[in-house]
Amino acid sequence: MNILEYDRMADTVFSPIYDVIAEHIVQKAGISEGVLVDIGCGGGHLGLTLLQKTSMRGYLVDVDEHAVEIAGKRATQWNLSDRAKTMVQDVHNMQFPDGFADLVVSRGSFGFWKTPEIAFSEIWRILAPGGTAYVGGGLGNRQTQAVIREKLNVLDPEWPASMKRKMQTLSTPAYREIFENLHAAYEIIENEDSGRWFILRKTST
Repeated sequence: MNILEYDRMADTVFSPIYDVIAEHIVQKAGISEGVLVDIGCGGGHLGLTLLQKTSMRGYLVDVDEHAVEIAGKRATQWNLSDRAKTMVQDVHNMQFPDGFADLVVSRGSFGFWKTPEIAFSEIWRILAPGGTAYVGGGLGNRQTQAVIREKLNVLDPEWPASMKRKMQTLSTPAYREIFENLHAAYEIIENEDSGRWFILRKTST
């Protein structure tokens, strides 16, 4: 599936989840101002939805230049181009200064990161004191899950097994070890309702 097909899916099948996830992030992080970085942004749906709900400035980044192009066009369509900047960036080597972002988010991309230890180290590096990172994957809540699963079963009868084959995620203890090596305050959410999310908080100095 190429980026255009992924974006079409995000804009149709998955469209109900972004508002739900963005609301969870806003409530959990308690951050509504400053700088947002959406890593592996794809077509920009989550990052742009967060910008709609806050007064933040956003950076939508992806390793795929075509995804970045689509995200930029969507920012214009959503009248958010004044607060949204798109950039080609690799999570393993981001070109942001230390302490750059107040909120770092990523949905659905962590399973494609080649070296999670380096990726999370980079996220931790660019996170500002008092900032929060919210990384993971999920389908919003039980209601949105039911709707999406019904649609996906028609489009891809092997889903979610087909998606899991494409992703390479670590065990929960392995992620815990990564976060503890970073000396990060963290929380892991794993349940049927929300999905699997890693929340890292950098204390203020």
